[in-house]
Amino acid sequence: MIHYEENIFLLKEMLRTLRRGCSISIDSSIFLEYTVNQLLFISKALKELYSTITETSHIKSPEQIRNLLRVSSSFLGLLDDLANERLKFGEFIRSYKGDFQSIEEEHINESSRIKEILLSLSEEAESEELVSEEEFMFLFKDDEASEE
Repeated sequence: MIHYEENIFLLKEMLRTLRRGCSISIDSSIFLEYTVNQLLFISKALKELYSTITETSHIKSPEQIRNLLRVSSSFLGLLDDLANERLKFGEFIRSYKGDFQSIEEEHINESSRIKEILLSLSEEAESEELVSEEEFMFLFKDDEASEE
């Protein structure tokens, strides 16, 4: 059993901590390896969550999928900010820039697939909520019969 809410929450908090750390002047000789490993770990964890959504027949709640997309977006934003040196720590990861760009592309593609799943779930929910003309006629027929 996968605990989506808890996993997504922890990844969100990890990203928040990494972003804060990369925004301040920290020593790269101490934190470079840790930061790169954390980014790789988050990437792997997100990929596993993507695959459970795309490969399993169990329907996930749209809210869980939206939360996953928010975390994915946060991750992509952090990678982009680091690669473009909008964060102080970005200058230290220049040698990883190519790796992070390919990771970013993978996550953009996966996010697109997840968005399609979310859209199809929304369309299914809308079609289930629609009441057909026959159902309306039946409902009104019962009301008219009880008034007489």
